[in-house]
Formats: sequence, structure tokens, C-alpha cells
Amino acid sequence: MDEPSSNRQSAYHVGRVSSLSDIDQDLYDAMRLYLIDDLGLSEEVARARAEQEQHRKIAVSVATSLAAAGIRLDGVKALDLGAGLGAMSEELVLRGADVVSLEPGANWARLTRRRVERHGGRFRLVEAFGEDIPLAPASVDLVVSLQVLEHVKDPAKVLGEAWRVLRPGGHFYLACENYLAFREAHYQVPWLPLLPKPLGRLYLKAIGRSPKFLDEAITYTTYPQVLRDCRRLGFIRHRDEEMAEGLRTKTGAKWDLLRVVARLAGAKAPAAIDRARHTFKFGIYELFRKPGG
Repeated sequence: MDEPSSNRQSAYHVGRVSSLSDIDQDLYDAMRLYLIDDLGLSEEVARARAEQEQHRKIAVSVATSLAAAGIRLDGVKALDLGAGLGAMSEELVLRGADVVSLEPGANWARLTRRRVERHGGRFRLVEAFGEDIPLAPASVDLVVSLQVLEHVKDPAKVLGEAWRVLRPGGHFYLACENYLAFREAHYQVPWLPLLPKPLGRLYLKAIGRSPKFLDEAITYTTYPQVLRDCRRLGFIRHRDEEMAEGLRTKTGAKWDLLRVVARLAGAKAPAAIDRARHTFKFGIYELFRKPGG
């Protein structure tokens, strides 16, 4: 799996757990060892995050948010784009979705398969890269991608593939890192926005951390660029639609002020202000819709 189009990082490919019959323990160990061995995080931090993975806490939160946005999960065809250790795939299967998990890392793909297949739901795992998704155009209703985009070589191409496989009217939930923030989220250390990698390597070595993960597995993603790529493809940002609806129907001082802004600066100004608020925030969390359907 040395494809030049995508990052290769040993944690995703090389088995570090004993493949016990207890898949939950294997998942816990895989996440804990990854955080300690590759990122140099403390045992305490690694154990807390491994427990989150084991119990699907992030996946449950995402699925709950999707349901709250009116997005049906039961019976939908869903793509987990960059499944990792399979928490999102498992949660979607448990909520009745027909799930395709895409995960290029051989070891993590094996763990994901064991994790999800035990439930007997509608599930298929594909070992492939996000730059070339082996699915037909307009073949899925929902794409979910959690903390993946910053680990691929060509984020714009991955976004284009998400657009291609999503049917008109379908939804795309994206979470990834924002490298305009003053933090490197994987190493959990302060970080200058878009810090050149040669300086980043020196910095990590100076604080006793290995730069291997930075070299192998990180591509700088930024909120403005991700948003531009998604808008260029034609995706509609859910928050923009919420803003437009709120300006039409909601009352209160906040909305009165935003309506004044819209009258003075143009109808698109409130949504532009909302987008600007996220420019330097930790992480990118957006829900998009593909028009039509």
C-alpha cells in the first residue's frame, strides 16, 4: 500500500494488538498505543481517548447531530469516508444504515471489520483511498468523514470524490483540523498557523516529541480553503441555510441586528460573518448538502 496519492502512516497499517477475541479491548489498545507511540501523548490522555473510541462517544455525538438536523439514518446508504477504527461505521449500522466503510490502513481496516460485522447489519468494508473511491456516482445518501481530510495528500480531490458518490439531495458531514488555529490537535501542543514543516520538526524534537507523524500523516487543511473547495463543487453549507431561514422567521435582538446587517451590507453578509467566525477556530465541523433530489 505505497500509493503515492495518499499518506501512509505505520499506526494504521501495522498490527500492534494481539487480536484477542475481545474486539473492544483490541480497539482500546490500538487507539492507546497509537496515541502514546506515534504522538507521544501521556498515558492518562491516551486512556481517556481510547475509552472514547471504545464507547463511540464522538460517533454518537455526530449521529445525534445529524438526526437533530432532520437527516434520516435508518435505511440510508452511508459512506464512512476514512473509517479509522470504525466507531462511526458501527454507530451508523446500529442506527439502521446500510454502511460502506472506506479505510486504507490495513490494520485498522481489519479492526473495523471485526468491530462492525459482529452486529450483522448491512455493512461492507473497502480498503481504498479517498482520492479514488470505488463507488458509482450518486450511489450514497450520506457521506461522513471524521478527522480524515488532514491525513490525505490531496484534500480537494477527496472532497471531489465525496461530491461524486453522493446523490443529489444527500448530505456530507465533515470534521477535520484547521491549521489556521494556534494548536496542533494530534500532538496537542501550541502551534503557529501553517507553521512550515521544517520548523515544526525542529519544534517537536525540541520538546521531546517525534516528528514522524507530522512528516508521514499530516497535510495542512484550513477552514477557508476547505470551504472554498466545497463551494466550488456546489455543496451548500447547512449553517448558511439555517441563517437564511432564521433571518426570515426568527425573532429577538440577535436576529433583528442581523437583519439590519443584511439591509446595510447585502443579503449574504450575515452568513459571511458567521463563516468568518470559524476562520481560526480549533477544528472544522460542517454539514453540507448536495443540491437537487
